[in-house]
Amino acid sequence: MTTLLAPNACKTMTDLRAQIDAIDVDLIGLLVTRSRYIDRAVDLKKIEGLPARTTDRVAEVLDKVSSTAFEQGLDPNLARKLWAELIEWSIQREVRELGE
Repeated sequence: MTTLLAPNACKTMTDLRAQIDAIDVDLIGLLVTRSRYIDRAVDLKKIEGLPARTTDRVAEVLDKVSSTAFEQGLDPNLARKLWAELIEWSIQREVRELGE
């Protein structure tokens, strides 16, 4: 993870934008890592005979994300919406790989 200036330490919009850009790079890196775990999930679901979509698991992840967002001061509705999109993208990727 990138070492960042504190938001209050940014004296110009250029400083601030550089920090946001660095955060975006870190977020992309985390999403790449997450997608590698989705790739592994495909392999394990094939072995275990599991479907791409597991409704209970989706609800569990969305609930955890909402709770964590709230605890850390992020709008839980925003987090839930972002993760719902991420989860749906992951499921569709799994569906293609699993041939469902």
